[in-house]
Amino acid sequence: MLKIETDNIYLRLLTESDMPIIATAMTGVHANDALPTDTDQKYFYYKANVQNSTFPATETVLEDTKIGHFNMTICLKSDDSPVGFCITRYVGKSVEQKMTAIIPAQRNKKYYTESTIARHRFYYDTLEAEDSTAIIPTSDTGTNTSVRQTLDSLYQTNEKIYTIEQGEYRVSKITKAEWNTWLDSSSKKDLTYNLTWS
Repeated sequence: MLKIETDNIYLRLLTESDMPIIATAMTGVHANDALPTDTDQKYFYYKANVQNSTFPATETVLEDTKIGHFNMTICLKSDDSPVGFCITRYVGKSVEQKMTAIIPAQRNKKYYTESTIARHRFYYDTLEAEDSTAIIPTSDTGTNTSVRQTLDSLYQTNEKIYTIEQGEYRVSKITKAEWNTWLDSSSKKDLTYNLTWS
């Protein structure tokens, strides 16, 4: 069992029963507002489950030769209900954040920020990652506003900028030292961080 817990939420490995709820987190992501169909959800879960099955079952640190994924559901501590998901890939000691999304009913409640801090503490404090890469929107429209509020101050250096259907995005990387400096100066540094991994 893997559970990353903070003040109001926790993250755990994604399960099939999460799919109908977390699929709605894609609202506002695509230009035509399309949501994943039942078939899309089944494929997403199948792929996530295969990837999660290769992630270590007990606590570990990243190694230079390992490549893999972990796909997690973000849940409320108050009632265990799913409120979003995140997709993460690691290559050696580098972590790549592929996507994090919150369902519409739970947006603008700071769960995105809280999940970001919990995940980075997991990357750096537990997995002992050396750096982390994020894909960040460059515009302030719709769902992008809270994403940028959380990530723009943390990920400041651009490695690449590209445009897709959803708009313009930038790729940015931070080191463990940069993360620690950011967290120490953040009002969120006192958020709890509890890990269960057994």
